[in-house]
Amino acid sequence: MTYRWIACALVCVVTLTTLAAGGLEPLERPLVDLRMRLIERPADPGPILIEIDPRSVHEVGRWPWPRSLHALLLDRLTAAGAGQVYLDIDFSLRSDENEDATLEGALARRAGATTLAAFRQWSESAGAYVDAAPLGRFARHSRLVSTNAIPAADGLIRQMAGSYPWRDGELPTFSAALAGVGGAYSGEFYIDYGIDLSGITRLSFVDVAAGRVDPEVLRGRPVVVGATAVELGDILPVPNHRVLPGVTVQYLAAQSLLLDRALVRLPFWTLALCVAGFVFVLTYLARERDLRVAVAMLLGGNVLVWGGAAGLQAAFPVILDVVPFTLASFGAATMTFLMRFHGIATKLVTETMARRRSEQFVGAVAQNAFDALVTTDGNGRISFVNTAACRMFGISMAEAQGKSLSDFVARRASFAGQDLRGAFRKIMALGRPRRLVCRRANGELFYADMTVSELVEEKRRLFILMIRDIDRRVKAERRLLARERELRRAKKEAEVANQSKTEFLANMSHELKTPLNAIIGFSEIMERQLLGPLGSDDYVAYAKDIRDSGQRLFETVSDVLEFSRIEADGVKLDDEDFDLVGLCRKMADHLRTRCGEKGLEFEAYVPPADACYKGDERLIKLALNHVLANAVKFTPEGGRIAFSLNLNDDGSATVTVEDSGIGIPEEEIEACFEAFGQANRGLERSHEGSGLGLTLARRFLELHQGTIALKSRVGQGTKVLITLPAARSRGTLQQSA
Repeated sequence: MTYRWIACALVCVVTLTTLAAGGLEPLERPLVDLRMRLIERPADPGPILIEIDPRSVHEVGRWPWPRSLHALLLDRLTAAGAGQVYLDIDFSLRSDENEDATLEGALARRAGATTLAAFRQWSESAGAYVDAAPLGRFARHSRLVSTNAIPAADGLIRQMAGSYPWRDGELPTFSAALAGVGGAYSGEFYIDYGIDLSGITRLSFVDVAAGRVDPEVLRGRPVVVGATAVELGDILPVPNHRVLPGVTVQYLAAQSLLLDRALVRLPFWTLALCVAGFVFVLTYLARERDLRVAVAMLLGGNVLVWGGAAGLQAAFPVILDVVPFTLASFGAATMTFLMRFHGIATKLVTETMARRRSEQFVGAVAQNAFDALVTTDGNGRISFVNTAACRMFGISMAEAQGKSLSDFVARRASFAGQDLRGAFRKIMALGRPRRLVCRRANGELFYADMTVSELVEEKRRLFILMIRDIDRRVKAERRLLARERELRRAKKEAEVANQSKTEFLANMSHELKTPLNAIIGFSEIMERQLLGPLGSDDYVAYAKDIRDSGQRLFETVSDVLEFSRIEADGVKLDDEDFDLVGLCRKMADHLRTRCGEKGLEFEAYVPPADACYKGDERLIKLALNHVLANAVKFTPEGGRIAFSLNLNDDGSATVTVEDSGIGIPEEEIEACFEAFGQANRGLERSHEGSGLGLTLARRFLELHQGTIALKSRVGQGTKVLITLPAARSRGTLQQSA
C-alpha cells in the first residue's frame, strides 16, 4: 500500500517537472484552441474597424499612399465627431514636405484625439533592437502606443501584454489603449480567439475618405485604422484562423480586454496542488476495485476535468491545463496496475509454494491428529486411516485398508450396503456431529461423535470422516444428569418448605397478635391502675416493662408478618385518594411528642396546602413510620430531627427525614434495605429491631412506583429521601372531589 502512494507521488513529480519545463505545452495548446472554438461569443460592437482593404489599395493605385490621403480620412472622422482614432500605420519615415505638413495639420485639428503606432524591431546594421516612433511633428499632436506582438514557441501570436518596454520606460500596447486600460493592465494575457468579429462595424478606407459613410455611424465611437489587404504584408500567424492581419489581431486583443476575456493560466503551484490532489483522490477511490470499475473511474475523472476546464474557461477568463491531470492520472493508474499485477504474480507464486507446504503440513497434521481421521470411497470402503484411528479401533493401517466402515459401527442398520452413502449425507445435513456407538477390534463398545464432509477429486467421490472418542464424556454427563435431578428434587423440596413457612406465618397472624394485644392492653391497665392500686410502686414499673416489651414484640411480629405477606404476594394495594399533607401533619405531631419524650430537638415543615394522592394510605403511613422510628432510635439525647414535605412543580412529592444520629458507613447503606439486615458498628447490642423496617418501607413505596434513598456519614447523621411519582398525584382535595 505504501509503494502505491510513493509511485503516485513520483508520477506527479515527473509530470509537474515536465510541465514547469514547458514540455507539455505542445500538447496543451491545441486543447486551449479547441476550447476557444467551442466557446464563441460576440464582440463588443463599439469600436469601428476602418480597413485598408484590397478595394482601397486598388482605387488609390499605389502604396505607400500620400499622407494627405490619411489627413483627409482624419478630417472626415473629425467632422463626423468620431471618438479616439487609432492608426496602425507606420509614420516613422519622412515623405514629401507638403504631404507631411498636411498630415500634421490634420493631427493638430484633432487636438490629441489620435493614437499613433510605435514599435520595437531588430536592426541588422545596429545588431540590436531599435525603437521606431512616428516623426516628432506627428507625435506632438498624438498619443503613442506599442503595436509589437511577440509570437509563442510555436510561432503563433497567442499572448499580448498591457505594455511593452520602450526606450527608458514602458509604452501601453495598442490593444490596452483601445480597451481603455492604458498602462493600468500589467502582465501578459492570452487573446481569446473565440470572439466572433462578424458582428462588428467594418468600413473601407476609401468609402470613409470619399464621404460615402453616414457620419452618424462614426459619431462618438472609437475608430481603428489599419491594413487588412494581404498584399500589404501585415499578416500574422494565429490559432484557429491560421493568419490574420496585424490590426485584426490588435483588435481581438482589445476585445479580450473589453469583454473581460483576457485569459490567464492558473499559477503553477495552484495547478500542481490540484493535479496532486486529483491523482491521490482518484487512486484512493479506485484502490482494491475491480479493473473495469477502476478504468471507468479513471476515464470519468478525466472527463470531469476536461468538462470542468471548458466550463471554467467559459465562465471565467481562466485557462486550466488538462494535460497534466490526464498524464499524471494515467501514469499513476499504469504504475498502480503494474504494481498490482506484480503483487498478484508474486502472490500466486507465494500461494503455490505455500499450498505445497500446506499440503505436506496437513498430511502431517492428519496423521498425528488427536481425533480419528478416516477416508472412504462412495461405497464406504476405507482408503485411509490416521494413527489416532488405528489407536481408537485397535487395528493397523494395513488391516483397515478395504474394510467397510459398517464393520466398526455397533448399530449398523443405517450403515449397511446401499444405505451408507445416504447415512453420510444425513450426517452432513445435520450441520453438527452425530453421536454413534462404535466397536473396537476387540469387541468393546464406546460412544463417538462423527462429522462427515464430501470431496470430489478427479471424478472420484470421497467421504472424509472425523471421529472423536467421547465415551468418558458421555458417562460423566450421565452422572451429572443424575446429580442434577437430585439437586432439582432437593430444590423443589426446599421451595415447598419455604412456601409452607410463609403460609404458616401469614396464617398465624391472628394467633400471634391476639395474645400480644392482650398482654399490652392488660399491662397498660395495670400500669395506670385503672381498676385500683396494685399495692406497690414496683408493680407499676413491672407493668410498664411488660407493656414496652410486648409493644416491641408486637412491632417485630407485625414486621415479620408484613414481610411474609409480601413474600407470599399477599399484599394488595387499596388504591384510594388520600390527603398526603394531612397524613404528614399527623406523623409530624406524633413524632414531636416522641422526640420530646426522648429529649430531641424536632423541626417540621408541612406546606399549608392540600395534596391528594392515589394509593394505600396505610402502607404509606407504615413506610413513613419505619423511617421516623429509625431516626428516633439512632439519634442520641440532645440530637436533632427534621421532617419536611415538598410538593414539586411536576406533581411529584418528596418527604425528607434528616437526623443528627450516629450515621451509617457508606459501604453498609445498601445492606440496610436487605431483609433482616442492619448496619454494623455494634448496633445489634445497643438497639433492638428485626432489621425489616427499611426493607418494608422500600417494598411499600415500590408498590406505589415510589423510591427511597439514604445519604449518611458516620458521626454526622442520616438523610432519607422518599419520593412519590407525579403519576400518583390527584391535585388538590377539591379537584379530587
